[in-house]
Amino acid sequence: MPPNKLKLASKVKKLSTSLKIDQIATGVNADINGKSLPLETLEAVSKKNATMEKAITKSKANLRNLRPRTAVDNRDEEPEEPKKESKLDKSGKKRKLKNVVDLEMMKEELKQLEDPPNTIEEKRLCENRLGYEFFDVPAEELAKKLLGKILVRKLDNGTLLKGKIVETESYLGGEDRASASYQYRVSAANIATYMPPGTIYIYLTYGMYHCLSISSKGEGSVALIRALSPIEGADLMAEFRNAKLKNTKTYKLHELSNGPSKFCIAFGLTRDHNKYSVCDWRGMWVEDNPENENIQIVSCPRIGIDGSGPEWALKPMRYYILGEKSVSKSNKNAEAAFAEQG
Repeated sequence: MPPNKLKLASKVKKLSTSLKIDQIATGVNADINGKSLPLETLEAVSKKNATMEKAITKSKANLRNLRPRTAVDNRDEEPEEPKKESKLDKSGKKRKLKNVVDLEMMKEELKQLEDPPNTIEEKRLCENRLGYEFFDVPAEELAKKLLGKILVRKLDNGTLLKGKIVETESYLGGEDRASASYQYRVSAANIATYMPPGTIYIYLTYGMYHCLSISSKGEGSVALIRALSPIEGADLMAEFRNAKLKNTKTYKLHELSNGPSKFCIAFGLTRDHNKYSVCDWRGMWVEDNPENENIQIVSCPRIGIDGSGPEWALKPMRYYILGEKSVSKSNKNAEAAFAEQG
């Protein structure tokens, strides 16, 4: 692994955490749902901010691709930078120097989107949400911990959609060939994977469908939510599914969100919701299951990542609840092995 990539990824992760803690320190999130944040979280403010302020003033990084292609470009309003002279490579040919951008530019991309609950009713609705500590664990652990939990989506009109998480996958970041952040790549598209645990990372697949992951502990590491079993709002989920596909299909309950893209459509989630945090966004959160079920977890290879090579394609990093109809695809071999162990 090139050390410069690892160093950049680490710097991005630290800066992102620093920015989030800075928001907390200045009162943006000093109180969530009427509950004060842990003292140790607030104590980390001065240490992380001091470290990153020095890095910001001294360091520069190649982040040309960090700016979204669709962003409004105000270059015409700014003085044009002088062109850099090209250097010669080993073959004697001229090579272009990469644009170098100050880390200050990265601050805007790494800022957590803020839309916390404001009214008493909104705070009451999400008073049982799981906090930062729940998500601040390695991706594999988080993907398993999410199983059986209740994901709640609050739409702009106040309607609630609920589902039990029944299937997840873990992606480990820099070392994981199937990860968006493999080799510690940093771009506008995957920047949310470097943000504090609990950050929503939504990306496009096949150029038209969305998938949602939640960032975990570790640089570029996330847990992908693959499937939910609907609990509340099934009729509206079906409307969303039909509106996307422009048809009038009648869905069985377990068909509404039995896949990562189906889940995003059914719950009205798009790239517009990227970089919010399930720890404080009023639009979505995760709760404990009040039924406190005793679930059995099957581990098997992830789906659709054959291009990452056999080593990573075969790792048992997909997890689902045994016997749940809403699981996108069961793995009979893994279930047989699970039965033998048990």
